[in-house]
Amino acid sequence: TVMLYDCDDFTRNFSQDYLGIDQFEGKIDVSDKPVKHRKLAPPPHNGIGKPEDSLISTQMIVPKAPKIDLAKMMTKTGEILRFEAKFVNGEPEDEMRRLVISYYPMDDEVMVAEIPVRNSGHMAGKFAAKRRIHNPDSGEYFKLTDFFVGARPFFSGQPLLITRADEHCLQYLEAHPEEFPYADFVSCCRQLAALAEEPEMNDPMGIDPDRLKELAFEQGCPVVDHEIITLLRRYGLESDDGTPKIFGPAVLETGAS
Repeated sequence: TVMLYDCDDFTRNFSQDYLGIDQFEGKIDVSDKPVKHRKLAPPPHNGIGKPEDSLISTQMIVPKAPKIDLAKMMTKTGEILRFEAKFVNGEPEDEMRRLVISYYPMDDEVMVAEIPVRNSGHMAGKFAAKRRIHNPDSGEYFKLTDFFVGARPFFSGQPLLITRADEHCLQYLEAHPEEFPYADFVSCCRQLAALAEEPEMNDPMGIDPDRLKELAFEQGCPVVDHEIITLLRRYGLESDDGTPKIFGPAVLETGAS
């Protein structure tokens, strides 16, 4: 059994002139398809050294050191931003445990250490070694905007809640609002412009931070805890009973400008 897939020009013309059959319409392409090589994915990191170094060794015979951001190295060497966090995994034995998340802006590396807490049942020490760590929520490396008061990052399979940041960290973030919008008081005020008609926001005695957060959520412009801290540090008031409040009129005025 054979298959006729094409014919020469004479046969094609003869069939067309005497038989009324167009042999070209039934032509079958039997040529070999071009071979397409699938791009190979790099092998997974084996845990030795940095992933960037291991990746370059698969791309060239004589590996070269990865390029370093000289601008970040010159301006941010020695900077460490520290956040305090706690476990939110629902386990009673972990409720007392506290950790410090240290972020290094120079190379985006992160280190997590557990601080000593009396009667916690756990020893203090390193919880996650200093390195660039993947954020399981985004699939990318952790970056600066992933860490703020109220964030819930995952480390070593454990959910954490960032509860506060030290003073140096807050000052650094406020000095770099273009890198960290949660510390930009102007941006925070503009986000709350929808609350201009709320009587509590126009109270000269100030508004409770938790109440401000509730109003923002009800109006469809939710704010995170770090933005509340930014407003407190900029427009904070102290009530008669010593509780901190936010001067709402100043917030609305800045947001409207």
